[in-house]
Amino acid sequence: MLRRTLLAASGSDRARRLITSAPLARDVVARYVAGDTTAEAVRVSRELLQRGLLVSLDYLGEDTTDPEQAAAVTAEYCALLTQLAAGGLAEGGRAEVSVKPTAVGLGLAEHGVKTATGNIARICAAARVAGTTVTVDMEDHTWVDQTLRIVREIRPDHPDLGVVIQSSLRRSVADCAALAQAGSRVRLCKGAYDAPGEVAYPARHDVDRSYARALRVLMDGPGSPMIATHDPRL
Repeated sequence: MLRRTLLAASGSDRARRLITSAPLARDVVARYVAGDTTAEAVRVSRELLQRGLLVSLDYLGEDTTDPEQAAAVTAEYCALLTQLAAGGLAEGGRAEVSVKPTAVGLGLAEHGVKTATGNIARICAAARVAGTTVTVDMEDHTWVDQTLRIVREIRPDHPDLGVVIQSSLRRSVADCAALAQAGSRVRLCKGAYDAPGEVAYPARHDVDRSYARALRVLMDGPGSPMIATHDPRL
């Protein structure tokens, strides 16, 4: 239920309104959603940092089909980074941002990769000014190749750019081997998206084994894995 609830909340404004207004779903979402405004996200980030935790903030939203909306999401990220820096929360990557490529244009009918690449690069530039980092979220399996292409294109200018890999996908151990390079940041999680059996492991124990194999590959390499020992979307 948790996985479906959070994915639905991130997928559309209408679903988000319905979910956050339903008592049971609202309680579930409240455990993982910092708030509806930048000010609320900054406040929750400060509270978590004071508890000794690190923070990665994600602006909920996927599958943007309007270039103006993609630009607006990018602007929201840049404003959030400015506020995190102003509050003394961003330095050293203590509070960073995670970005879904489809939220900033990857799914556009025309020039999707180019648009998402440019928008994520702008967010990376804002993060550099703020003194923190950006991690590119991994979405549905159909976007993996394009997402990794975007990361490869941006990393020469922003070498601290991170990326998420989902162990539920059969390809992920090989992807981790390619990413296990000096300076590379990888956040390993189990994954939350449904996918056909030919591309994803259907059984939970196989996902766990894939996670262990991918983790071993990352730990043996010279990169910097960011290990998500618990993925709240599962």
